[in-house]
Amino acid sequence: MNPVLKIENFSVPQLVARFVDIAMAQHDASNKYETAKYNRLYDQMEQVEIELKSRDGDQRAALLPLLEASDIHVRLKAALALLAVAPEPARKSLENIRDFGLMPHSTDAILTLSALDKGTYVPS
Repeated sequence: MNPVLKIENFSVPQLVARFVDIAMAQHDASNKYETAKYNRLYDQMEQVEIELKSRDGDQRAALLPLLEASDIHVRLKAALALLAVAPEPARKSLENIRDFGLMPHSTDAILTLSALDKGTYVPS
């Protein structure tokens, strides 16, 4: 990301594009076992989600099209980000990821669905 550009100045479509870029970089870092890089990217993604949430009317719903992304990690991260604002399509996406069986994504989906069902995780 260009350090001159501040995330609060991004448009919603730019934030969505940044979300995708970060998710793709996370997927790559995960595949290469680059934990420190993944963790830095996690923090960046969290900032994008916070910025979307802070926009008028909570703009996280702009991530809905990502539930159909070709990359499973993008779909997973979008589903997780959408649980509070679009729980039904987000849950359906997590169920599809779970059923697809590709590790570690299906494990993340299984754990999230279990926590939702038990009430130990309440999206905000």
